[in-house]
Amino acid sequence: MAKIAVEKQSRSLIGEALIKEGLLTPEQLERALRIQKHLEQQRQLGEVLIELGYATKQSIRDAINKHGAGMRIGDMLVEQGLITQDQLTQALHMHKDNGVKVGAALIELGAINERTLLQNLASQARVPYIEPVFAMIEAPVLAGISPEYLDKNLFVPFSKSEDGRVTVIVNDPKDEDTLHAVQDLFKGRFDIAVGPKDAIRQTIEDYRRFRTERAGDGRKPAVTTQEDSIIQLVEHIISSAVDDRASDIHIEPMSDKIRLRFRIDGVLVYKTDLPRDLLPRINSRIKVMAECNITEHQRHQGGRFFFKIGQREYDLRLSIYVTVHGESIVMRILNKQSGIVGLEALGMSPSMRERFRADVLDAPTGVVLITGPTGSGKTTTLYSSLEYSNTIDTKIITAEDPVEYMIDGIIQCSIFDKIGRSFESTLREIVRQDPDIIVLGEIRDKVTAETAIQAALTGHKVYSTFHTEDTIGGLLRLIDMQIETFLISSTVISVIAQRLLRRICSLCTAPYTPTQQEIERVGLNVEDVRELELKKGRGCKTCNYTGYFGRIAVYELLILNEDVKEAILAKRPAHVIRRISTETTGLVSMREDGIAKVVRGFTTFEEVLSQTPRTFETRPLRQILQMTQ
Repeated sequence: MAKIAVEKQSRSLIGEALIKEGLLTPEQLERALRIQKHLEQQRQLGEVLIELGYATKQSIRDAINKHGAGMRIGDMLVEQGLITQDQLTQALHMHKDNGVKVGAALIELGAINERTLLQNLASQARVPYIEPVFAMIEAPVLAGISPEYLDKNLFVPFSKSEDGRVTVIVNDPKDEDTLHAVQDLFKGRFDIAVGPKDAIRQTIEDYRRFRTERAGDGRKPAVTTQEDSIIQLVEHIISSAVDDRASDIHIEPMSDKIRLRFRIDGVLVYKTDLPRDLLPRINSRIKVMAECNITEHQRHQGGRFFFKIGQREYDLRLSIYVTVHGESIVMRILNKQSGIVGLEALGMSPSMRERFRADVLDAPTGVVLITGPTGSGKTTTLYSSLEYSNTIDTKIITAEDPVEYMIDGIIQCSIFDKIGRSFESTLREIVRQDPDIIVLGEIRDKVTAETAIQAALTGHKVYSTFHTEDTIGGLLRLIDMQIETFLISSTVISVIAQRLLRRICSLCTAPYTPTQQEIERVGLNVEDVRELELKKGRGCKTCNYTGYFGRIAVYELLILNEDVKEAILAKRPAHVIRRISTETTGLVSMREDGIAKVVRGFTTFEEVLSQTPRTFETRPLRQILQMTQ
């Protein structure tokens, strides 16, 4: 009955797609539609579903990609919140009055960029979206085809399957002239993919230049083997990831295609699709590079290999995971030659950086904990601190698993359990090396924590990282490890918590007015924010159309005083210790530090909300800005 009521009330394409996926019930959809109808300010259904906790941006996108074949492109874009209903109405008027295609009209209006439009067109048509590059093309599919023919008809062959079908990339899958030209060339033995016009033209131009250079040398255009083409394709994928500053490469098999994504600035960015039949050859090539078993397809595997680009060598860590659609590959890219970041470049506010230098780094003894989840930049802050303390009259010794950056003047040790160089045996030997500063890569358990405490009690300075949510959580985790509270209060001098937020792209920055909901969710007064000129990235080629380029850290620096130490001794609850720290130590939360960086034009409220822990009390904006000067 509820489903019938929904259909009578409003036919929601996005709701139907989510219900088909089993991610939404008819009752939940009915409630969301009812709330949407009564909102004073009109909002997209997708936003309402996300706010109610019924869906996420990713689940909405995935559901539309899977069940969007019957949707009109304009409806798909509106449902995802990529364009407004008013923009779609304008585009439809342009289509009716001037014959302009709806997609082209939306691009002309500035409502959407070509790549986002094409990705949705590809989903609608159930074909891959591929951004071609000449280095990715299987050379044999170009044999006997002139660049002029490709340029005239705006398509480019990409690869050939084992059964002889050619994947052809076109800009408009409904362009009859292009489809006739492809049909004449491949006689029906082809599959269509969609790609950006500029990428197709650039690929054709690179092909033309290649043929001209070969002809100038008196050689025929080269027709390489499929094996050579796959080697070239894999090398191009890795090189592109390095150029895009990616930390990870994800090659993911789907039911009808391969999805390629890069993790850039901590966020997965969709790059392109590839034809499904390339998966075995791509995986085999990567397995050969990492010296994995190329005949094994039923077990997960791991490995590593080095890849050189110019004068730089990159260390790639490989994970192969067996899925229902084939082997999924993730490659983590480690640049061993990246330099140490100085204290000034970490992103701390000037006042916080001065306190950190004077009260933490210059302190002769005590335990310093740097906390945060994986990928929050703890290691960068740790090495910057060590670089500052690395002087001729200071001996620094480390126990790491593994050593990530090598610094001249510091005695560094990598843990290697296979040969008996365990963490425990290394810790016993460290104190015999007469160090001034001891670095324990990570506090893992009670043994590591006790070692850090005991080293501090004997007059050493100890640095270590810790996986906790915030500064107060770091102290409570030590208590939870059954470390005596009097030892914690007498040795721990500081806890630093941090997160990494994406920076606004400087090339496409534009004025931005946050919604009332965003302002209230970060704990600010709407009136205070309305007077400010905030920024947001529109999205451009440089930032992969995300609006962000690079990252900046937000910090929470707790320097223990007597009030906080007494609260630890008394084992007070977390919220009490946080209140005492805020009132007596000048503690600025990560969320407050993030708010200050939004006002100063570095990032957005969206990033602050998604990356920083929630705090129940946020100071007035004026006070936050004064404390973070």
